[in-house]
Amino acid sequence: MKKESNRLVFLGTGGGKNVMFTQFRKTGGIFIELDGTKLIIDPGPGSLVYSQKLKLNPRKLDGLLLSHLHPDHSTDANALLDGLKNPVLIAEEHCLKPKDAYYPCISKYQQENSIVHTAKINKKIEMKNLNIMVNRADHYVPCVGFKIIGSKIIGYPADGTYYNGQEKNYDCDLLILNILVPKGEASMPNKHMSVDEAIRLIKRIKKKPKLVVIQHFSFWMIRANVWIQAKAIQEAAGIKTIPADDFMEIDLNNLSIKKLSDKR
Repeated sequence: MKKESNRLVFLGTGGGKNVMFTQFRKTGGIFIELDGTKLIIDPGPGSLVYSQKLKLNPRKLDGLLLSHLHPDHSTDANALLDGLKNPVLIAEEHCLKPKDAYYPCISKYQQENSIVHTAKINKKIEMKNLNIMVNRADHYVPCVGFKIIGSKIIGYPADGTYYNGQEKNYDCDLLILNILVPKGEASMPNKHMSVDEAIRLIKRIKKKPKLVVIQHFSFWMIRANVWIQAKAIQEAAGIKTIPADDFMEIDLNNLSIKKLSDKR
């Protein structure tokens, strides 16, 4: 019997408006195929184009997860939803309706043609064969993190700084961290996680991940050398840590890694 394809593909590893605008690193979010369920987390600019070029067949997506409404996390969401039939959309509530001076990033039309779940903290939501746990995130705009639960467990705290107790939400096999602040540098309150905060988070997780992947890089992180930053986390936290690369694929069955080609 053929082993089920469980994999994760980075459709972009850049973060923040400057990297997004230049596309120095791509910003298409994260494609996940797990237990027969296919989804994309935070589909920023390029998500549709690169999922097509990498032959991931986005027409077969079961749905999308949106942690918050910033353009580098949500710009391609409407375009992807437009090609799907009855997709599941799990999104932080400000992505869906006007509230607190925020304008929604998902059109009324796409909401009416999707199975919409508002991602509220501590809520567990089903997406086909998976359970999605919604967790608190401390970002300067309303934001949530996700734990994706199937035969493998993937933790994605999304954007935001570390807070006491965050570790209780992320016992997982694979932890994906959005890190924009290098080691030794201080994060701005409720903005983005630093390398030092990542170390604190990982150290406090009781059931340690088998692999930590850092991504969503700012120019600050890129100039500081993402491999050096990942090594600093690995040495301090004692867990294998690597920086993601655009179009990097991780086999979730054995955590092997390869690079996909966008040449058609």
